[in-house]
Amino acid sequence: MHRPPLFPLALSLSAALIAPTALAQPATEHNSAVSGNYAVTQGSASSQLEIRESDTLGAPVSASASKYGFGFNAHAQLDSTTLSALAATTVADTTGSASAQASTRLTDFITFSGGSGMASASFTTLLTGTLTGNQTGTAGYQLDIALYDVSDVGGSISLSNPLWLATDTRSSSGRQMLTVNDTFTSSFDFEYGKQYGIVASFSVNATDGGVADFSNSTSFAMVAAPSVRLHSLAGVDYGITAAVPEPASYAMLLAGLGLMGLIVHRRR
Repeated sequence: MHRPPLFPLALSLSAALIAPTALAQPATEHNSAVSGNYAVTQGSASSQLEIRESDTLGAPVSASASKYGFGFNAHAQLDSTTLSALAATTVADTTGSASAQASTRLTDFITFSGGSGMASASFTTLLTGTLTGNQTGTAGYQLDIALYDVSDVGGSISLSNPLWLATDTRSSSGRQMLTVNDTFTSSFDFEYGKQYGIVASFSVNATDGGVADFSNSTSFAMVAAPSVRLHSLAGVDYGITAAVPEPASYAMLLAGLGLMGLIVHRRR
């Protein structure tokens, strides 16, 4: 193996330490958030409550409360490529209202390796759940997943030219009950070695007796040629094989271990 002279290497390291960073480090995001509120009047008594919870790592968050038959229950969680959300409300025969919201969001930066030039891959999203109006209420959801070009503007990362991989918005009201069992499949082209941003967001909402139940149902994955490898800055597994040592790397590793053994033997 050819080894460069030590002196030029030291100069290169010094220059790297002195030179300012041209591209700011991208910021990944894992977020889960819920909120709910009720306001109710029963005779001369009245009660009002609002709760908000969130987690910047996407861990499970919940919020629930009830009073005089009015209440809410919300839950959200981001687990790798699974986005879970539930928003449920109840109402009684009194004057009042109730609402609930739950959302998850993933922002990641990915790079494809294993080749050169351009190549193609596919992206599949599975979405299952129910929307129920329960006579007086409403329920809805919004799903958006997009792949972005990454550029450096003024020293900061920006996302541009979105390619929508999955997008859907629906709602239900009154006595309607909507069962969702959908598959979204998109193909896209990518350039090896180029950095892309991927943003996935899913949110549900419910009011006055409505229920949006997508408790553990929104998931997505990528499929590409066997030679394609993907690096995720957030450490997310998108279903594409992670980088593994090539046969030549294994040979170099074994040779290195043999050389170390020989050195130890000679020192003895």
